Amino acid sequence: MKIILLCLISFSTIYSAVGMKESTMTVKKDYGNIIYAEDLYRLYSLPMNYTEIDLLENIKFLEMALDAPFDFANRAFAIITTEESYQKYKDLLHMQFRYLITQNYIYLAGLYDKPNYYFYNDQFKGDIEKSLEYAKYFYLLSQESWVGVKEYAEKVTSNKANLEMDRLIDNAYKIKYGEIDYDKTASRKLKELEEKLLAIRS
Repeated sequence: MKIILLCLISFSTIYSAVGMKESTMTVKKDYGNIIYAEDLYRLYSLPMNYTEIDLLENIKFLEMALDAPFDFANRAFAIITTEESYQKYKDLLHMQFRYLITQNYIYLAGLYDKPNYYFYNDQFKGDIEKSLEYAKYFYLLSQESWVGVKEYAEKVTSNKANLEMDRLIDNAYKIKYGEIDYDKTASRKLKELEEKLLAIRS
């Protein structure tokens, strides 16, 4: 019940920050006893036809996972043999949590972004401008979140302990060397968005 209340409070905070109207339908869910970061990570879900609520829920669960303690080492997602490998495991999961938070902010922005603005959209310019402002807000949040992703990617790649989580470790190297870069994606989107806002306001 506490988890649900925290999620609703978080949604209200994000909604109020950008002046968004809250959904009239709230789905109540009972997730049982949630204690560890791994438990919260298991709640992450991204359906094919995701909605704003899906994304906001994901972000809240992952933010809570960042503050939650990790489960005992013998119940980790990988075999832990040394203190160094356990530290790498925790840094890797924190990187992944922040990575997914960033990604979900990008997806949220995409729900409000508009690919093009044409002269015949003028009758809706007020609504379109407001929607683009929401998109801008979420793109900026994604850039803030990405700073933490890079910091943890650096920690992971600097730790030479053995850990069999190859896919996530590969992502850490791709993030470190710029092969995956959501900051660049958000910057490109923000530049395009500013051009659309300029067209609307001119």
